[in-house]
Amino acid sequence: MITSRCAATVAPVCTLALWMAAAGADVTSSKFDSVYYKDFPLFSTHASEKAATQVINRFGPVGIGIELRLPPFQMYVQSIEKGSPAEATGKLKPGQMIESINGEVLKDIDPRIILGGIIAKAEATDGRVVLRVKAKPEDQAEDVIVQIPVLGAYAKTWPLDCPKSAKIVRGQADYLAKLPKGTGPGLGLLFLLSTGEPQDLAVAREWVREYAATTKDSPTIDIYPWYLGYSFGLCEYYLRTGDETVLPVIEKIADGIKRKMYNGGWNCRGEVNITYGHLNAAGVHCVTFLLLARECGAKVDEYTLQESLKHFFRYAGKGNVPYGDGTPESGFVDNGKTGKLAFAMAAAASLTPAGEKSVYAKARDISAIKGFYSTSWMLHGHTGGGIGEIWRSASMGLMHDTKPTKYREFMDHRTWHYDLSRRFDGSFTCLGGGQYDDPSWGVGYALTYTVPRKTLRVTGAPPTKYSKTYTLPERPWGTPADDAFYSLVPAADKNGKRQDVDAEKLPTDASWPLLRRVNDPSVSDDVLLMYARHPDQGVREMSAGAIAAQSRDHLIVELLRDKDPRPRQAATI
Repeated sequence: MITSRCAATVAPVCTLALWMAAAGADVTSSKFDSVYYKDFPLFSTHASEKAATQVINRFGPVGIGIELRLPPFQMYVQSIEKGSPAEATGKLKPGQMIESINGEVLKDIDPRIILGGIIAKAEATDGRVVLRVKAKPEDQAEDVIVQIPVLGAYAKTWPLDCPKSAKIVRGQADYLAKLPKGTGPGLGLLFLLSTGEPQDLAVAREWVREYAATTKDSPTIDIYPWYLGYSFGLCEYYLRTGDETVLPVIEKIADGIKRKMYNGGWNCRGEVNITYGHLNAAGVHCVTFLLLARECGAKVDEYTLQESLKHFFRYAGKGNVPYGDGTPESGFVDNGKTGKLAFAMAAAASLTPAGEKSVYAKARDISAIKGFYSTSWMLHGHTGGGIGEIWRSASMGLMHDTKPTKYREFMDHRTWHYDLSRRFDGSFTCLGGGQYDDPSWGVGYALTYTVPRKTLRVTGAPPTKYSKTYTLPERPWGTPADDAFYSLVPAADKNGKRQDVDAEKLPTDASWPLLRRVNDPSVSDDVLLMYARHPDQGVREMSAGAIAAQSRDHLIVELLRDKDPRPRQAATI
């Protein structure tokens, strides 16, 4: 996200329509009047042409923050990171005007995409980033050369079979290896295991054994559900190594999860909160932990497992995982909860003997593919939106083989954000993600590069000799008719024809361009009906809203007569 100093922060809200209305943006208009932008930006958090001052906090491994001013967009040095290549020049200072970077100025498209492209080009060639700066507008500009490492260019198949991606993964892993071995379980442990490299497994082993030693004499592990759930890397570690020293820790965490559950879910800090209700962003990975713990053969309370599995399974394919114990949320801003659900369902599929033939595998995929459509609303959400980017990117990695076109579209249009989020020391942050713009969270963003390696059970690794199977319910909630909602195939129209969703592209088929398309008064009935039969619940709701807004009531009758329950459900919205 680009932060602005000239206006108060818009309070985060749960629905897309409310947020965009609060932001003063017309998301449905097919007209776009702009002095700077050549066309509609791809992402909702693009720089505003009306904001006097906005900040891009990190220019990747260069180590500076860049301030954007009017006219759109004049660059200034906003900050310099200590120990960075930018600081090493001794010539850069906050407040300096930047005339150009490697001869490029900001024009026509999202400034962040231009800046990310500059990093990519420099890393693919000589590593030189030349900033033409001056202290005052009337001064003579001088060139300051910042040298960053040469990593090469991204391969067409990145992050797989890509030397640059491999170096980025190595940089993050080496950064983690320098941290104290008592760091404990969490995203860092998960990342170390996800690389599949022996040297990283050795570091993970040190971390796990240190954590096991520090909790050995404690009868319980009494921490917040956030930390309990995010510890599922301990289960992945056992399944990889069979190291029995970690089993007592896994069972203590499973017990802590049991003691803090109520009504099938969890609150943020563990205690029952009737007013606020469940904080499912914290709770969904508790389910992931319990399922993997069961695969480890650890003691897991049966009631806790089944109730929480049912609670979260209800949301798959029905919209976004909500806050509280209610109906699914609409829109495309979910703070990462739906991406997390994809991993919980992956854990369920890995545990039950039905595996890829189970409804859990289908629930995994329909939850993961949400990331393609929701990416338009990058970096929007409660506490900054960064957690949404972490789990949106990671879950889309689960679709590498299943939906390769969508996966490639998603990755290639977001390369700039990953490159700008990298730091000079090898670590990641989540640029613009509020409190998640920090290396402790950014390591989760680095999972973007490793999920397709399929080195974890939740990312597609085969069972190990330490894996135990357990027959889960065929479906913990609903009836066979509900299984249609987990399908990645659209409903057929009355002539038996289906939309080719595999041909969708991010600039034309993510949620923002689709929203403009269906709300254009000239849109045809056939197009509205097509999107009302789309596999994604949010897209169906979007089309249903347009049908209602445009009083095309005759379309409702046709949808209600459909054989598929998805368009019938859309007709009732």
